[in-house]
Amino acid sequence: MIRTTEVGELRDIRTQDRAAALEGFQLRMRRFAHTYAFVPARTRATCPLCRKVVDAVFDRAGEQIVLTFECAACGRPRQVHHDTIWTHLKSDRPGSAERTWGGSRVRPVLRRFPRTVETLCPECCAIVLGRYFVEDGAVFIEKTCPEHGHFRDCVNSDVLLAAKAAWWTFEELGGQQLPHVTGAENCPSDCGLCNQHLSAACLAQIDLTNRCNMRCPVCFANAGAAGYVFELDYDEVVRGLRVLRDLRPTPCTAVQFTGGEPTIHPDFLRIVSAARDMGFSYIQVATNGLVSADADFARRCADAGLHTLYLQFDGVGAEAHRETRNYPGIWEKKLAAIENCRATGMKVCLVPTIVKGVNDHRVGEIFRFAVENIDVISGISFQPVSFSGRIDREELASRRYTLGDLAHDIADASGASALGDMYPLGIVVPLSQFLEAFTGRPKVRPSCHPDCAFGTYFLVSPEGEACPFPRVIDVEGMFTEMNRIAARINRRGRVTRLDRIRAMRMFKRHFNAGAAPPGLTVRRFVRSLQGLVDKNVGRGEGEKLTYKTLLCAGMHFQDRYNFDVERVKRCIILYSTPAGVFPFCTWNCGPEYGTIIKRLHASGAGASK
Repeated sequence: MIRTTEVGELRDIRTQDRAAALEGFQLRMRRFAHTYAFVPARTRATCPLCRKVVDAVFDRAGEQIVLTFECAACGRPRQVHHDTIWTHLKSDRPGSAERTWGGSRVRPVLRRFPRTVETLCPECCAIVLGRYFVEDGAVFIEKTCPEHGHFRDCVNSDVLLAAKAAWWTFEELGGQQLPHVTGAENCPSDCGLCNQHLSAACLAQIDLTNRCNMRCPVCFANAGAAGYVFELDYDEVVRGLRVLRDLRPTPCTAVQFTGGEPTIHPDFLRIVSAARDMGFSYIQVATNGLVSADADFARRCADAGLHTLYLQFDGVGAEAHRETRNYPGIWEKKLAAIENCRATGMKVCLVPTIVKGVNDHRVGEIFRFAVENIDVISGISFQPVSFSGRIDREELASRRYTLGDLAHDIADASGASALGDMYPLGIVVPLSQFLEAFTGRPKVRPSCHPDCAFGTYFLVSPEGEACPFPRVIDVEGMFTEMNRIAARINRRGRVTRLDRIRAMRMFKRHFNAGAAPPGLTVRRFVRSLQGLVDKNVGRGEGEKLTYKTLLCAGMHFQDRYNFDVERVKRCIILYSTPAGVFPFCTWNCGPEYGTIIKRLHASGAGASK
């Protein structure tokens, strides 16, 4: 696909001018902010009666924001929109922060449709006004750029799943106590872990290099395609790790090394050891598996402290990888890498990128492969495709694969219910708060936006039967009660014996023993739950005390077509870079700061380093 014009211009600018060019790019991003600073605000939108795109205007009607469609065929139909852009709403969750630590207003998650949204123009990346609306049982986003016109995209193919996800978030958090960028007003143009950010890092990332030992036809990020080499040296990586450990109120405890292909970095093993020695309790690498197919290298990775391979995985068998990777023997290499993890005690998380009409039919076989190898595979992180650059609108509509599509495909493969058994990632936030209240130690909170991640955990029996968590536990009742217990302890400031009794009664009350797979007791289930947020639990001898669990979920990273500013403010996957800390969906997607900053810090041209 063609790269966007704005980024392309920055690539051709001399090094000494790039910092100024980056600042100019950020200024251009917010050049239309004044057009919707107040209502009335004009836009173009889809008429709810005839479905033609017409002129429309947002305005206030009493306490509500109303969109009036100026349709020649249907007159002036009106729709009330749920809104936090012009309306200073407070969260409906008691105990929520109203301001971040840096003083910015917290806009709570909106749970109903239609609703307003700040988004990006796919052509020029300017921040523009948009809205979510429902059509034919699906959720769409549409926006209008004053220069490039109207765009629309499907956000979720199943409005019921989107609505369920929106309701299962808990308290709004206050973000970073020590934001790296202060005084930020426009997201994402004022980016760099700013005073508007609302979440802590559940998993941080560091790009070690853009060099790669493969040349995948679908990839534009490696040095060969980019035309330059970006590679951090050991000291730069250690500085980036220290930044992550110094985050407050919750220091980062989990890090992933990315690329390019990070395992070909000359100091990879030394970097892994440094992360371990700095206190990271979970260390993983995003990899194609080629280097890890070597048994000696895999053993040295495990000895250095690596826990998990985040393994590129397009499907089961050689054919699944032929079109996307075009690398002879790649399937055998992936199998060898998985075997080496089995032998060394490391785990594997499978990472399939899913494109509708290309490989969405492979979701079922990937799920079954993971269950068959549950002793070594801990999860599947499906990634619905994120489009970088321009794409034909018809192709966008035909290739867009959403979390709703994924939920139904997982359900078809597993026997789970998409609506009954699957939830947004944020539903487990009370578990983090509960464990933090009982232990007194900070725990990461997966407080991402409900549109970011959706799926479920499976309990896998010794016979290979996969049972969704919600069949065994009343998920909604347990996490709601868990949240109340944690809040009570935090108000009191200490844990009492009665709290411990209430906690055990809570687990017993919500546990469905009749539906539990063989060998799963309440105590074993509790320990398995603890392992979801504390990766020290369930390793080594402790693994014998837990039950085999499989995370099966999708993380839908944004692009300029479906970008939502409120999602990126809650991002829990943060990149530590030479230019600061950035959310995933501003580093790799949307503004694509990663492309710009890597070029700025590139060590030289070409791919031969």
